[in-house]
Amino acid sequence: MPYQPEQWHDFATSFAGAAGALLGLAFVAISFNLDQILRDKTLPRRAAETLAFFAYPLAASLLIQVPGLSSTALGIGQAILTAGLIGLAAAIDVPRWRQEHGDPLSWRLSHIVPVVMIIVLAIVGVAATMTTSFGGLYWLAAAMAVATATGIINSWVLLVEIKR
Repeated sequence: MPYQPEQWHDFATSFAGAAGALLGLAFVAISFNLDQILRDKTLPRRAAETLAFFAYPLAASLLIQVPGLSSTALGIGQAILTAGLIGLAAAIDVPRWRQEHGDPLSWRLSHIVPVVMIIVLAIVGVAATMTTSFGGLYWLAAAMAVATATGIINSWVLLVEIKR
């Protein structure tokens, strides 16, 4: 089962619906508050990151549902999504880590650790899917769950920051 995408159809369908709804809600909330977000130098990046945290599980769920994909093809698709996460981290999180050098370490870690955790889970998921070993798609499911939870937390922080 961990290596058979067709066995994951119901999971992927449910997750795609949830991720799509959260992505849509976040997009609307960001759109309604765009002026306040653009006034702050850090909030546009947090908004983009939040959307990405919901877009990743949506795309991964849809990828699982593509009929007839081999383990290699599914792994390549996952690798492309993971490359996007790595690009996001390079564009948003690494500069933020450098900017916040005066902030407490716990605050800085709260920004970078979730992203690193999602990327590590996604990378292991790529390898596990392509080799049909050590847990297969369970790693992708974990990356999707952590991304969604992080997106929800990011959404809350973003909305609180807007109202400050």
